[in-house]
Amino acid sequence: MPDYVYGTSVGRDSYVQHGSGSIITVNNSGEGASRAEIDAAVAELRAFITTLTRTGAVTPDGTVTDPAAVVAAVESEPGRLRALGTAIAGGAKEAILTAVQTGVATLIVALVGKL
Repeated sequence: MPDYVYGTSVGRDSYVQHGSGSIITVNNSGEGASRAEIDAAVAELRAFITTLTRTGAVTPDGTVTDPAAVVAAVESEPGRLRALGTAIAGGAKEAILTAVQTGVATLIVALVGKL
């Protein structure tokens, strides 16, 4: 669907100004991940990263030491990251990456998004 501009809308999103300068974007698509889905995805991602840290594929600060092991872990256990996949499909990728700001989180989210 091409974007259209009409009044305060661009495509399906509305832009509402509050006060003297803040603008809030309201997504009118009717889709998207709920707060509970995002929370579940973040918890699932953090638990998965903890497991990868214990195995040595990731350092405690989230740096990937063994990319092949991370890829293999994601591909071998797709059911373990079900909430993450659902949230990504619902458009919550940026929210998840904002909550879990590590290099390995970016890699895992990218891999799950492609499964």
